[in-house]
Amino acid sequence: MTETALTDRWVAVTRACAQVNQVAERVLADNHGLCASAFEIMDVMAHADGWIRAGELSARASRSQPQVSRLLAQMVSAGYAERKPCPNDRRGFDTRLTPAGRQLFARSVATMEAVLNEVAENNAEVRDVMGLNAARR
Repeated sequence: MTETALTDRWVAVTRACAQVNQVAERVLADNHGLCASAFEIMDVMAHADGWIRAGELSARASRSQPQVSRLLAQMVSAGYAERKPCPNDRRGFDTRLTPAGRQLFARSVATMEAVLNEVAENNAEVRDVMGLNAARR
């Protein structure tokens, strides 16, 4: 146990996130050919209203610009995303999910819901961090 409640909470959140991410990485890869980072990027694109700048995508997904660029290139190659030059900045580009990308994302969301429910069901710390203990009382 650490010296402060805030530090204890941070450690619990970090531990719970690591446990969820381990399962999510495996299940997303096995079921959809995605990594958790690609899922997060798709989530940002799915909630964007149309095209989104790659730099904005990087900021919203909490991923580095090189990582976002690499994953976007893979998604474009697979037909899950499309990109076009940004009209206001020749160095940048805008991106969005294709219909196939939206379908893949929808299926992967259902998978993630199942993963989160399963991990939370089996782990009180994850339930607590996700605020599910109060909801289940």
